Amino acid sequence: MKDITLYGAGGHCFAMVDLIRNSKDYDPVVILDDAPSESTILDVPVQSSSSHSIATKAVVISIGNNEIRKKLTNRYSDRIFPSFIHSSVHAYASVTIGAGSQVLPGAVLDAAVTIGSHCIINLNATLSHNVIIHDFCHIAINAALAGGVVVGEGSLIGAGSIILPEVSIGKWAIIGAGAVVTKDVPDYAVVYGNPAKIIRYNQSNEN
Repeated sequence: MKDITLYGAGGHCFAMVDLIRNSKDYDPVVILDDAPSESTILDVPVQSSSSHSIATKAVVISIGNNEIRKKLTNRYSDRIFPSFIHSSVHAYASVTIGAGSQVLPGAVLDAAVTIGSHCIINLNATLSHNVIIHDFCHIAINAALAGGVVVGEGSLIGAGSIILPEVSIGKWAIIGAGAVVTKDVPDYAVVYGNPAKIIRYNQSNEN
């Protein structure tokens, strides 16, 4: 197995340590964090990023926040970002997944699904045929995306939300937990409810 460093020691890190171990290709040897509050996570040592540099070629960004994940990926652009797909995931051979993306247990990826780089497809999310997920998105627990849905860069699709067929979600949008999205959502919009309505606009820096 090859050594890999995780960056980010929050809640998502716990999931990533076990996801990496499930792959049997990489060994998580250290976790770096800007303000560590734990000394170890699942027996992996945690160190401060201010006093330790990344010593491995391979890195995983174990942070759920899409903007932070993009900033760190750009900062460490000279590293390798493997993608990790749990062995319980149901994925057709026609699925494509970009570098650094993470697909957690129970997800279903239907025919011709395209997932960009550095995305999180969380527990039991369902992506139907021809769904396109652009870079740095997070599809949260139990979200269901019907056929032909397109999700723009950096968007968060909240837990238990439903996106109806052929709907397009703009970049850096937020779909609230449990929302039912029946029509296109513009860039930076924050939507909630059933049917989902725009509540405000997200002032994302998307750096």
